[in-house]
Amino acid sequence: MKLETKDPRAVGRQAVKETVDPILWEKNLKFTDKLESALAKHPISQHPLMEFFDNETINKDKSLRIHQEFGYAFAQIFTDAVLQAMTNATQLEKRLGPKGKVTARFLWAINLQDEIGFIPSGNEQSYAGHPLLAHYFQYVQLFKDLGATETAIQEYQPSVAAQRARATFIEYYNDYTLLTSVLALAESIFDKFAGSWADNVERSTDIDTSIGYHTIHVEDDHGESIDDEHSEDSWTLVRQCLTEDRYEEIENKAKEWLDEWYAFADSIMKMAME
Repeated sequence: MKLETKDPRAVGRQAVKETVDPILWEKNLKFTDKLESALAKHPISQHPLMEFFDNETINKDKSLRIHQEFGYAFAQIFTDAVLQAMTNATQLEKRLGPKGKVTARFLWAINLQDEIGFIPSGNEQSYAGHPLLAHYFQYVQLFKDLGATETAIQEYQPSVAAQRARATFIEYYNDYTLLTSVLALAESIFDKFAGSWADNVERSTDIDTSIGYHTIHVEDDHGESIDDEHSEDSWTLVRQCLTEDRYEEIENKAKEWLDEWYAFADSIMKMAME
């Protein structure tokens, strides 16, 4: 059996789709469209923190604290959550068979490669990368320029808002459907803040934001970011694992998660303005 291999992301999405009954897939597609619409209408999508980042400057001490807060709430555990999702894709096998599990893991793996430091090589037969290009390590490298150590997250006492934001991921490590859903929402919202935050860091500090972490999630010259691909991959995986009996639960959880992230953004803005 000869299989198409040249565009793994497109192939992976199609393979995932083919594991689900077409009628259920269409219902799940409508449901995830509803979740994305709810995200667009939620106050977090217009949070004033973005405008604040666009227009104000923040001293280095406050910038360090904000990086520690975000690091604790999101950056430190995001790759962990993706790995947990890959592991828990085993929960698909009973309902969707071996193809359900392996296709999900294949698509997660593409996202994971980005997270842990792989990059396209320009040669379809190989890849490039380095462990220290991992998104999380690129993040902790910022602390040196902010007057702290690489262990600044571990040593930091996070706010209640940061703890609650972190919990929106780690509390669902054992439930594949919930974890996949929260990851999809996170991939869809973060880049709304990333560009303005990067601009603020460049304006407020001596950090070179043309390299490193603050280049990763921002839009390129074509208005695209890495999160666009990750978001669509994640929503594809949500459509695979969803069943109708969980719609109401997921919808309610999504509102809870967005509310917690809004509260976190409020907390960050308060810190910046103190």
